[in-house]
Amino acid sequence: MRQSAVLLAVVSSLFASLPHAGAQEVGREIYQQRCSWCHGDEGRGDGPSAVGMFPPPRDLVRADYKIRSTPHGQLPTDDDIFNIISRGLPGTPMQGWNAILDEEDIWNLVSYVKSLSPRFEGEPRNPLDPPLLSQIDVDRGERIYKDAKCTLCHGVAGRGEGEITTRLAFDWGLPYSARDLTRGWTLKGGSEPQEIYLRITGGLNGTPMGPYQDLLSDQDRWALATYVASLDREPLETSEDFVVAAARVDGSLPDSFDDPAWETARVVLVPLAGQVVQDPPSRWWTPTAGTATIRALWNGAEVGFLLEWNDPTETLGGDIFPDSAFLQFGDLNGSKPYFLLGDGNGAVRIWHWQAGDRVEEWTAAGALEIDTRLAAFRATGVWRDGRWHVIFRRSATGDPGFEAGEFLPILISVRDGANGETGNIRAISTWLYATIEPTRSLRSVLVFLVFLLGAVIVELSVLARIRR
Repeated sequence: MRQSAVLLAVVSSLFASLPHAGAQEVGREIYQQRCSWCHGDEGRGDGPSAVGMFPPPRDLVRADYKIRSTPHGQLPTDDDIFNIISRGLPGTPMQGWNAILDEEDIWNLVSYVKSLSPRFEGEPRNPLDPPLLSQIDVDRGERIYKDAKCTLCHGVAGRGEGEITTRLAFDWGLPYSARDLTRGWTLKGGSEPQEIYLRITGGLNGTPMGPYQDLLSDQDRWALATYVASLDREPLETSEDFVVAAARVDGSLPDSFDDPAWETARVVLVPLAGQVVQDPPSRWWTPTAGTATIRALWNGAEVGFLLEWNDPTETLGGDIFPDSAFLQFGDLNGSKPYFLLGDGNGAVRIWHWQAGDRVEEWTAAGALEIDTRLAAFRATGVWRDGRWHVIFRRSATGDPGFEAGEFLPILISVRDGANGETGNIRAISTWLYATIEPTRSLRSVLVFLVFLLGAVIVELSVLARIRR
């Protein structure tokens, strides 16, 4: 009887393990087809596509996951791994697979990914529970943000401009910079207060962001999470606005970026992306700037552009490449040559500003056809609280020419020297259009008033006839 019971238990155990083994086998096939290109055949993060990626693909054998709902140092839960595969990690080459794989396939992949690391066989995984607090106390969170010294890394403005951000590193020796909290969509674990609470509580394994579970109370961590969520001021980096319209002002153009005159100009949000470059890495995966804003003014004689973008460090050059920005123009006929430095079918004109207010003006018909000429524009830049503000000014006549009602192709690119961005390694936009708003003359106003008065007279005449 006892032998029968033991045999039954063994058989039951074998049958119970069959679905699990089947899930791993299906997951292995999906992994080899979809994931091995980056993470490698054995999950070591050394796939053929991993070269040049930053951050590099996760070593799934080491299993040092940053995005988890568990305490610091623990492995993620199955749900955590499922969410990472499903949603991806914003700001990294890790895409979300929920549009390609169905839910069952993702769960099979979770089963296989866990099998790559022996750590999942015995280490505990105890998920944290965010507190059920409905109160949102942003002011208290701001005080905690300062008292807990979050400003040392993330900066006072939350743009990652803290004084020690350039000295940070991953545990495995790669460079690291504090997250720009104003770009909430780039937060890898999500930008909702509940998700930020988990990052604050459990930290991010392998990075300088340690756990605050034993340093702050639940209430303080929740208040801090709500404050960090409130810093998310930059929209998702997409835009349907492609026209930079220069508003008319009287008198001289402003010399300061915080001059109220700039408030009369319409702000255009410009998405930026890493440039494809000739030498490895073939794609610049980690540009510092994700978006820029641009606005324009003119006074009848000069046109001015205010270009602004986030950069955690002010880099003037020396041992590190200087920060810099470019405005690139096509032709008034609407010609838009190749977006980087033009091509043989169309030349471009480029205004180049470098930190320290050094300027160059180029004409280019490709990367190997660049001619430098005397700069006909002026540019001044101010770095403040993790953000560059650069004003470009030039006569509205000349080459390129700015004419009221015409549309001139314009393109923006910026470089963060502290991030190793130089040459063609930069963040760059697609083509937009710049235009000057037509001047409203007194004659046009008088004509409008005459027509309006005529319409009123005709209407009164008709009413009088009806009454008679």
